[in-house]
Amino acid sequence: IHNFGGTILGSSRGPQKIGDMVDLLEEMNIDLFFVVGGDGTLRGAVELSNECERRGLKKSIIGIPKTIDNDIVGTTSCFGFDTAVSFATDAIVRLHTTAEAHRRIMVVEVMGRYAGWIALHGGIAGGADVILIPEIPYDARKIAKAIQGRSRQGLNFSIVAVAEGALSKD
Repeated sequence: IHNFGGTILGSSRGPQKIGDMVDLLEEMNIDLFFVVGGDGTLRGAVELSNECERRGLKKSIIGIPKTIDNDIVGTTSCFGFDTAVSFATDAIVRLHTTAEAHRRIMVVEVMGRYAGWIALHGGIAGGADVILIPEIPYDARKIAKAIQGRSRQGLNFSIVAVAEGALSKD
């Protein structure tokens, strides 16, 4: 059993040399290969499997989803997601006191290029007043209106949870 990272196989982020990886699997006599990672890593695993099949090699490539973004299709929850949500929630909860004491609008940006699961879950659990996710383009006027509405109610602070990939409608 070998335990090594993608860097040794030449598969870490960057140009992948699938052919070289297959050669190395053959050279090391590896027939069962577990690939642990996110979207890009698992796409590479599919390419690796396809190249093995194209060459007529009987290799089993097993993909294990591990991404804090929780954006692997067909997966309910990926390794790391719960931890990321816990950290985001904790950050949001801790900011309430400071935001209220200083009458500030606090913006908490979290991971999530294409999927806003961390912002959504952490924002709800932490009590964010506005949550922005990549799946729904936001309208800055609506956000301002919501924050102004809180101010009219005597709540002179707000917390905005934002996934890194959130985009304006404009």
